[in-house]
Amino acid sequence: MKKTIWIFILLTAFVIFLTGCEEGAGQSSDGPVTIQQYNQLENRMEFDDVIEMLGQPDLINFKEHNEEEVEYIDANTMYSWDGAAPNSGITLRFRDGKLSSKDQVGLE
Repeated sequence: MKKTIWIFILLTAFVIFLTGCEEGAGQSSDGPVTIQQYNQLENRMEFDDVIEMLGQPDLINFKEHNEEEVEYIDANTMYSWDGAAPNSGITLRFRDGKLSSKDQVGLE
C-alpha cells in the first residue's frame, strides 16, 4: 500500500513538472501580463509582434474581446490586457500598426 502511494505521488509530481515546462516553452502568453513583459514593450514595435508576446487582448476600447485573433484597427483603438498583480493591467495604442504609447496600472 505504501509503495502504491509513493508511486502515485511521484507520477503526479512528474506530470506537474512536465506541464510547467510546456507552458514556459512559448513566449506567447494569453495570460495575465507581467511587469517584465510590459518593460520589454518598445515604441514602434509591430502590432503582430506585441500580440505574439502578450497574447490576445482582454479588452478593445474597453469592451470585452473574445475572438480567436485580433487585427490592428486604427490609431483611436485602445487594447488592454489584465495584469498578473491584483487590480492591474496595461493599455496600448498603436499608430500605423506600430506601438505608439503604453500605460500600466498596478504591475509589480
